[in-house]
Amino acid sequence: MATSTPSLNSLSQRIRGAFRQELPDTDATIWPNTLYVIGKVVALVLHEAHLRATWIYRQIFASTADGAHLDRHAYELGLTRKPATRAAGEIEITATPETTYPAGMRFLSGAQSYVATEAATASVAGALVVTVRAAEAGLAGNREAGESVALVDPALYSGVATTGSVGADGIGGGADRESDESLRARILDRKRRTPQGGAESDYEQFARAVPGVSKAWAQRFAGGPGTIGVWFLMEGRANGIPTASDVAAVQAALDARRMIRAAAIAAAPVMRPLDIDLTLVPDTEANRAAVEAQLAAMFAARARPGVAGDAFVLSVSWIAEAISTALGEDRHRLRAPLTDIVYSGGEMPVLGTIRYFS
Repeated sequence: MATSTPSLNSLSQRIRGAFRQELPDTDATIWPNTLYVIGKVVALVLHEAHLRATWIYRQIFASTADGAHLDRHAYELGLTRKPATRAAGEIEITATPETTYPAGMRFLSGAQSYVATEAATASVAGALVVTVRAAEAGLAGNREAGESVALVDPALYSGVATTGSVGADGIGGGADRESDESLRARILDRKRRTPQGGAESDYEQFARAVPGVSKAWAQRFAGGPGTIGVWFLMEGRANGIPTASDVAAVQAALDARRMIRAAAIAAAPVMRPLDIDLTLVPDTEANRAAVEAQLAAMFAARARPGVAGDAFVLSVSWIAEAISTALGEDRHRLRAPLTDIVYSGGEMPVLGTIRYFS
């Protein structure tokens, strides 16, 4: 039976009615009246008790628990909240050829600071590749390949250029502390899909335990007999598509937990934008924004990578449904695509350009 908290006014009325019934010739509803005041005070105490009972009731279940109590539900299943992590990767910069520079060099990208974790030696051509880690943990430390960085205190490092760029694999692996909703989803998934000694769901849970991973899909025989492929998305990345450094972090986690006889392969989905053409009525900026928001939500909820033996089919009806649910849309005509789209080979649909026609 669901629990509900009676209002303060409802409790007051019930108590005043009880006084009138149990004390003949009195009326606790008349003001001024001592019984009226007593009824109010008792109602306030009972209301607080009801609120406390309702809060306790919520903590009993993982689907409604908060904060530390959600952590306890996770603990009983052998799970822990994913901590904030620091991003790591490489920075490429020019320097004096064949010169070794110590660990501790600092770089800046926007408001984020990065520190060299080990000494690095420039090549004969003067190319210096520095392994760095973000000074602070968090999603904000991630950087795409090619982004510009600046050397802090260039006077301390003779011959090193003042600016460089993020390496080809990007700087990744940074994540914020896991939210309640993310932890709740993992707890419920663990309850609904218990470990089965190497099932696909086990590998999806292994990947989702890595800080920053938001979704994961596993497929057996992805690389041949004895293999299992794991495709995943990352928080804070464009369309959630992981960088090479993100893939390396998940691969390391899978290697540490995989079944002895299985070869687990972490992979980033291949982004395949889907352009949409439509006629929208009424065609206003507000309605266009609502349509785009609904389409983005549909892709986030339904899209997954298509793999060998388990292709993903994006139904045109889903697109039409998303457009129809946009606030302000009266009617529309979908011009493209007109048929369902099939994705395979690790491809994953993402929302492309939306073109509007009269």
